[in-house]
Amino acid sequence: MQLPLPVTLPVDENFDSFVNTGNEEVVSVLEQIADALPHWREAPELGPLASLQLPLLTLLGSTAIGKSHLLFATCHQLAEKSVSHLYLNLNNYEAWSLDIFEGLENLSLIALDNIHAIAGDLRWEEALFDLLNRVIETKQTMVLCSSHLGPSNPAFVLPDLRSRLAWGVIYHVNQLDDNGREEAVRLRAAERGLKLSNQALQFLLHHSERDLKSLMSLLARLDTRSLQEQKRLSVAMVKRELNLN
Repeated sequence: MQLPLPVTLPVDENFDSFVNTGNEEVVSVLEQIADALPHWREAPELGPLASLQLPLLTLLGSTAIGKSHLLFATCHQLAEKSVSHLYLNLNNYEAWSLDIFEGLENLSLIALDNIHAIAGDLRWEEALFDLLNRVIETKQTMVLCSSHLGPSNPAFVLPDLRSRLAWGVIYHVNQLDDNGREEAVRLRAAERGLKLSNQALQFLLHHSERDLKSLMSLLARLDTRSLQEQKRLSVAMVKRELNLN
């Protein structure tokens, strides 16, 4: 078995920093899963998942809307409880060998981010199909995935894999509106200890890319700049970071 290199997940991407507006149900389910593992089958609230032949939950949606954040949050909570789990970002699959999936069915949770990345690669689709079959056999593991593509999308060329993916539960992750994005930036800034004036926040929101990934990346850069310059985050600092001077 080829073990993947340890992955350090973003420490500030947890359930507390996730704005769940429009996604209340999926956040609640993931928190219940994280609370119940490894004995999730005994949790009454997870009865519908326990009744599935394949305990698979897929987060479906476009890029940069928080799907990875939710996978990170679930893994962080499991790590705090020392529950066995593994996070893999399949965007990186070309750097791995196929046996990376071997033995994962013995973990309590397998978190597979961006499974659409392997769509069209028959060898990797077969490897994922085999892993899901082993999960069915062991009746031990919960599988949590994210994807841009639904299970029936023909980009997945292996019909058997499309069939298996459809056995799970799918949650559509919705994009935040303007108020939600503002709340998300405020939360992340607070977690970083950044003092962000309302004026600076509004300037940031109206002059940067609107997707969450870009906003959080900008906030991280501003945090570094604020430390380097030993100054409070201001409109002028946001302008310098965005090259708007």
